[in-house]
Amino acid sequence: MALSQLELALRVALGLFVIVAPTLLFLALWRGLEAMRDDELIERAQQRAQRMEGSGSEWRLDATAVTAAVTGDDPVPEGTVACPSCGVRNRSDVTYCQQCLNKLGGG
Repeated sequence: MALSQLELALRVALGLFVIVAPTLLFLALWRGLEAMRDDELIERAQQRAQRMEGSGSEWRLDATAVTAAVTGDDPVPEGTVACPSCGVRNRSDVTYCQQCLNKLGGG
């Protein structure tokens, strides 16, 4: 079964399209992303990093948070009470536990 010249030309054109189209779409996407890039945002982030380095400021750690992380104990926030049966922290002004619905002693 012989292919006609028209059918052969269509197959070659389709093959070229399948090979070339994804590359062109990728390049168009790349150019679009470059056009949308926010250079001002990048510059502000770099300036902020330089100011942080120049000021000599360092991250400050909360000693109680570090101790709680090491020991596994959560610091008890003010105005809360732990449920005696399940241990969930509840506001001190509530009567029942939000987790197990047991009556709290302070309410």
